[in-house]
Amino acid sequence: MSEPDFDRLDCSAVIADVYLLLDSECDETSRERLQRHLDDCGSCLEAYGIEEKIKALIGRKCRGEHAPEGLRERLMLEIRRTVVITDTDPTA
Repeated sequence: MSEPDFDRLDCSAVIADVYLLLDSECDETSRERLQRHLDDCGSCLEAYGIEEKIKALIGRKCRGEHAPEGLRERLMLEIRRTVVITDTDPTA
């Protein structure tokens, strides 16, 4: 029995959600759909594998390290300086 069209994922959706799968941040149904696509699509599986290796490498190289205090202070200053403009006029 073939998979219904509404349950099919295109490659761009899978690649966009690959970190949800890597970080175990998706529900079981989404995980199964992503995994099923990866099992059938070599190019997405390759991209997933690359992302998985990058995530593992970063985890090994950055384990336990924290940003220097100066960097943290500069970031906090920039965050405070950021101005968010919201257009509340629906006709604009």
